[in-house]
Amino acid sequence: MSDTEEPASKFIDQYKNYGRTDATLQEERRHRLLEKQKRCREIELDAGRPGLLEELATEEHPDESMECQQSQTTKRPKNRVRIITSKLFTNKVQLSEWMHERPDDLANWLVRPCPVGQRCLLVFRQRLAIAFNKRGRSIAAVRTKQKLHDAIVLDCILGKDRTFYILDALVLAQVDLVNCDCLFRFAWIESKFHENSLNSLLDTKTAKGSDGFRLSLLPVYDLAQHESMVNCWSHYPAFPDGTPKLDGYLFYHKESHYVYGKTPLVVWLFAFMLNDVLKLPPGMVNEQHLSDKPARYTGNYTEYIEEFDRVQAKRRRKPRTKRPTQKMDTATEETTFDPHPEASLWEAMEAAPLDSDDEDLRAAQEEDAMRQLEME
Repeated sequence: MSDTEEPASKFIDQYKNYGRTDATLQEERRHRLLEKQKRCREIELDAGRPGLLEELATEEHPDESMECQQSQTTKRPKNRVRIITSKLFTNKVQLSEWMHERPDDLANWLVRPCPVGQRCLLVFRQRLAIAFNKRGRSIAAVRTKQKLHDAIVLDCILGKDRTFYILDALVLAQVDLVNCDCLFRFAWIESKFHENSLNSLLDTKTAKGSDGFRLSLLPVYDLAQHESMVNCWSHYPAFPDGTPKLDGYLFYHKESHYVYGKTPLVVWLFAFMLNDVLKLPPGMVNEQHLSDKPARYTGNYTEYIEEFDRVQAKRRRKPRTKRPTQKMDTATEETTFDPHPEASLWEAMEAAPLDSDDEDLRAAQEEDAMRQLEME
């Protein structure tokens, strides 16, 4: 040992988490959270604490209850998108953790394939639908075909094809789903999506003839059923005709409530990590899913996760670089500067896990394209 190295503590074996892996700690946190959910739901019901549905009911109108961020100049440029912020929907998105190891109770999990896109809450109020990112800032707004008497709040991914892909729901058909278990939420969403024809709420064409927005429900697979697992992972591409492009998979514990923020009861994996983490039978996962991976991924998923998180943390610490003011065709041109010199580590990846900061990990041209979504 050199003179500059500090000796290891002689009490290291007495540390609380000494020798315990992330997978062990994650499993313990799951059990604690499930027990806490059971106790908290009874306490909240007894206390009469208002839920999200009651909070929505207290708001008179979206435009009156939301703070509009206007330019400092008195006249807003024509090409400037009107940004709306909402305190009610700030930090309301449920975020995932990495899956560090195959859960012992894999049969108690559901999985959804997730397309590349922007995570958001899609809020329907009367004749207006506004999509808010996890910071409560609007990224898109559109008029609905009909006036809605009841508010709807959906957890979605907004794809580059202008489709809102439904992951989950917080409020739907006059039911506050936040404190309902995942198995019930997903069954309720499936039922009401078809029963109430939610896919017809938005116009696919605008008055000007341009593409409007669409609403689509992502499939869900039950890992308790072998056939369902095969259907989930044996097909390549994951979505018909490869549209939209697959980002990864979200795993939901059947008993989990909708949690604002990160939760170990919702975990994330990229497709190329499935066999290494879940130890699935040979042939269950299509080989093209496993071969479509970054060059730096060698099969050691623990090392890859640590490196990925390290790069992500470094990006967050970097100061924001002022973007060029000239207009750019986001479909054909790229920015000339690289604000994240280590981005080449992830050149084979389209997007970061769904629990990461949208703005920090999205390519500049892709984020600019999202900002072009205008009020219609």
